[in-house]
Amino acid sequence: MIGKLTLLFVFLAALSMVNAFPYHHFTKRAAKFGQCPPPFQPPPITAVISDVSISPDPPKAGSELKVTGSATTNVDITKDDFFGFVILDITSPATPVPVFAGKPVDICKKTTCPTKTFNFNEVYDLSSLKSLPATYIVGVAIGPITNDTSLVLACGEATFP
Repeated sequence: MIGKLTLLFVFLAALSMVNAFPYHHFTKRAAKFGQCPPPFQPPPITAVISDVSISPDPPKAGSELKVTGSATTNVDITKDDFFGFVILDITSPATPVPVFAGKPVDICKKTTCPTKTFNFNEVYDLSSLKSLPATYIVGVAIGPITNDTSLVLACGEATFP
């Protein structure tokens, strides 16, 4: 009888330890890219870039970040359009602050233009960042280099954490 109680005690102790183990540290958070907010035009004017994966996920300051995926626009991508990548600090949501902006990628140097699709595979060096804000956005976009958001052909963003 004492042997059975000892075995039951050991089993319950082991079960308690397994339940207390922090599994959430080992689960991969898959970034979900979705529609960009205003001032970007809503679909179908601006297509949503949702087929994006990043590695590491979430991004880590001081390391490289690999951004891969594909985008399909509603209008042709031409020689004036570029692929862009940015990290924005949204700790103060009223005014997003750029923390990092990748060098714009000339799409027509990587594929034949005009086209409506673009597959991207870019690596960005985040070694200049000592840390990332508490809350931030990773954004990708296709369009001309301009401050006029109405000209953006496709856009996608994911919020962290």
